[in-house]
Amino acid sequence: MSSLALLVATSLTLTVMLRSEQGPPSDQAEFQAKIVDDRRQLFDGSLSYRSRVSAPVGESVTYSIKLTALGEDAARRVNPERAAETRAFQVGGVEGASLTSASGQVRVVRLADTKTRQVIAEPGDTVEWRWGLTASEPGSYDLVLSLTTYQGDSDRALDTLTPPITVRLQVENTWSNRVDSMRNWLIALGGVAAALLALYAFRAPLAEFVQARREARRERAGGRDGYL
Repeated sequence: MSSLALLVATSLTLTVMLRSEQGPPSDQAEFQAKIVDDRRQLFDGSLSYRSRVSAPVGESVTYSIKLTALGEDAARRVNPERAAETRAFQVGGVEGASLTSASGQVRVVRLADTKTRQVIAEPGDTVEWRWGLTASEPGSYDLVLSLTTYQGDSDRALDTLTPPITVRLQVENTWSNRVDSMRNWLIALGGVAAALLALYAFRAPLAEFVQARREARRERAGGRDGYL
């Protein structure tokens, strides 16, 4: 029995020594484990959005999206007929959305009644984002819709909408814009015409001046010939 007790004590001592040599888990390992655990806590969500939106040129139109955390009751409350399209997304905690355009002709402004980051705490929660869209020229523009689930208040992403959603903005021309364009064209044309008239008005006295110089040279040349 004494030999067995000694063997057990020796094993315990070696185990404690090995653990003490290894030291506590590193900060990096704890950080990674925390991210993995937080991702496991996410639950299914549904994003409702429109992939196409139209607006008259120069006028603002509101574009909105909704993100809902799904559950048995929440799934029944989500009405797919009310949204043009839906897409699955992992939610739970702080949610962020952005809508951007690479075109300088399009202005995207988040409306004041919605925050950039919002919170989904449990199934059934719904958050909404709204933007005002304005284009200065008619045409077709691509906007990029991005969505991110953050780890708490940090900027670390637990889930990102991949790939981002492309929203097509179709901007239609209007009669008022056509009238404005025509007026600007006429103003520009009038400026060109005025410049041509000024050039023509300057050309006449210039031609007279050149002609007078030529006649003066001829008279001087004729006077010298008569003297000889």
